[in-house]
Amino acid sequence: MRYRPFGASGKAVSAVSLLLRDAPNMSSPSAWRALVFAAMENGVNCFEVTSGSDVLALGVGEALSAVERRLIFLGWRLRGAATGSITARDIADNIRNALQKTRARYLDLLMVDETALGGLTPDAVKYLSDLRASGACLQIGIAGDGPEVERCIGGGTFDVLATSFNLLSDWQSRRRIRDASAADMALVCCNPIPSGLHPKPVVRSDGERPMRRGLLGMRRTDPLSSSVGSYAFLQDTPGWTQEELCLAYTLTEPSFATVQLEARRASSIERIAAVTDRDLPTGVAAQIEMARFGQIAAERHA
Repeated sequence: MRYRPFGASGKAVSAVSLLLRDAPNMSSPSAWRALVFAAMENGVNCFEVTSGSDVLALGVGEALSAVERRLIFLGWRLRGAATGSITARDIADNIRNALQKTRARYLDLLMVDETALGGLTPDAVKYLSDLRASGACLQIGIAGDGPEVERCIGGGTFDVLATSFNLLSDWQSRRRIRDASAADMALVCCNPIPSGLHPKPVVRSDGERPMRRGLLGMRRTDPLSSSVGSYAFLQDTPGWTQEELCLAYTLTEPSFATVQLEARRASSIERIAAVTDRDLPTGVAAQIEMARFGQIAAERHA
């Protein structure tokens, strides 16, 4: 595993990190504890827990209690509320629950999801700064890709931006990353594998050979979808899967402190961690750029 500085926090975080959120097949704290242990054994020290699941928070707390707190970078994601508005009291209750369940004493990062941003009341926005000043949350971040998120860049309220980036990212996404970097915000990469490459469940008839599993442990479908047909070379790079190449590509972007993924199996985490120790094969970066500009040209002439 390779490590990178996380903005001005002073901490070094793993090049890949895990976003943890409630899942049907993870119904007990012990399941989450085992997953976090597997990640730590593979060098991952950066985790972001999505609010809303006590089972998840308790499992993470059980795992983190086995290591020194200073060695772990722990984030907590605040989601949108059903009522629409989020007050300072709502945030205070959410953070109190997070600290109680995870036993973390403090959070390295409070990440405000894009779905929650529009619901923040004026007192909630002020309270975010109070949380930072109190040391309960060392940094405050914003996660998303929309215009509301972009308006927050450089405003001083948020220290961190979590945003999508992959080999299909358009100029707007790349500009968002440049603007945040210029504003001295720490950056987290989300969605490193384009949706067109994500494996989907396939119903197979008896007697057929099982399909190879992708990087994140899901079953793979047909080769690349038509939307990314110009990237067919990703299937033909010896020793690499197309998902591994996508991840390796995002790891070459120096602006990001970490690349965030979701995984539910220890074997998937092991494969993800292994990619960080490999360099993108010679020539692949150039092929990706040629394919990207070719796709842009094709869209302009469509």
